[in-house]
Amino acid sequence: MGLNQCEIIIGLTGSIGSGCSTVAKSLATEGFEQISLSNPIKKKFEEIYNQKPTLEDFGPRWREELQEIGNRGRKGEFNNGVASSDYWINLAINSITSKRVVIDGIRNLGEVAALRNRFSNFWLIAVCADYEVRWARIKETETYKIEADFVRDDQRDSDEDDTFGQNVEDCVYESDYVLRNNDPLSPKSNRDKTLALKIKGEISGMLGSPDFRKAYKHEVFMATAVSQSHASGCIKRKVGALIVNEDNIPLSVGYNENPVKMNPCYLLFQGLCYKDMVMDSKLEKMKKIYCPECGKENELKPPWRCKGDIEKKCACNFKKTFFPSRNIELCTAIHAEERAIRSLHGRSAENCVMYVNTFPCFQCARYIKDAGIKKVVYVEAYPIIESKEFFKTNKIEHELFEGFKPRVFNKVFKQVY
Repeated sequence: MGLNQCEIIIGLTGSIGSGCSTVAKSLATEGFEQISLSNPIKKKFEEIYNQKPTLEDFGPRWREELQEIGNRGRKGEFNNGVASSDYWINLAINSITSKRVVIDGIRNLGEVAALRNRFSNFWLIAVCADYEVRWARIKETETYKIEADFVRDDQRDSDEDDTFGQNVEDCVYESDYVLRNNDPLSPKSNRDKTLALKIKGEISGMLGSPDFRKAYKHEVFMATAVSQSHASGCIKRKVGALIVNEDNIPLSVGYNENPVKMNPCYLLFQGLCYKDMVMDSKLEKMKKIYCPECGKENELKPPWRCKGDIEKKCACNFKKTFFPSRNIELCTAIHAEERAIRSLHGRSAENCVMYVNTFPCFQCARYIKDAGIKKVVYVEAYPIIESKEFFKTNKIEHELFEGFKPRVFNKVFKQVY
């Protein structure tokens, strides 16, 4: 059976430990054929090293090497130099016997685009969990000896600034549905069944069931927030925000854009982001440096990563190391959250809720506190740590959105007259 004959194809993306594999297994109990993009990468690993990709066999950098092999495959190293975002997809998908398929291990935005272009019945589910939950789960599996190794691989998974690299953050941003997976789901023996039950009803919406539920209010509000993002001219990420009061009445909206009467960055800086220009210029001036992770001397140049050596491989991201905030403080735009607060025009936001399709930066977190907003609902796999701590200290709730994303809202929910 070909994939085009399938009733539905579900792709899963998410950060390490979020539970993608567990969700895939739970769907398998509901008759889905389970496919993992990690399997051909692991097979290539074993061909190269004659070892299994495990901590016990290969050492603490086993996942990092899997990440590297994944990139090399997409760049065409194993395909006669022909780069292809769907290289691992083609290897993972051989013969399909089920009408329902779940594909686990999607970590590259090109893979998402390739699957969407090939299959009209493809749905991408982002499985998300808080960092603390994910690390607690990973510790139980004993796949990492120390947390620092997990952090290294987790950060690389989030966004490598490489077309053929890992960019889970962008995959989550482009997902159709977000599944919040923070709950412990005890006992473990019942985990697959519990998750399957949670997802089963939502799949009927993906299949176009006429009896599917109405949209939840938070889905409507997030769709409203994101609709504002279409007014943004930002070339990095388009963000929209909505503020609603205690009676669920919308008060104001906002989107990220340069100040009034100022052109967007792509016009002002020849298609470049101002904060990235500054960051790259500073890196260029550094010339030669010693990598803070492995100690190797490097001549700084794009893609701004440590080359490592044969004995001690390293892929330290110098942008993230030397600019952990990614120069967000130099962003020329008025952020969506700030613009929504300004658009209140003196009305009180005390005890209101803000919906936004990313996690607020630290500066916006301060504005949110100052406005009296009590809760933020967001969509983000890798929330900014400092902002989370600020919210926690100031008793501002922050909740990961769960449900259908705005990109498929009108497809899933039909108005009945």
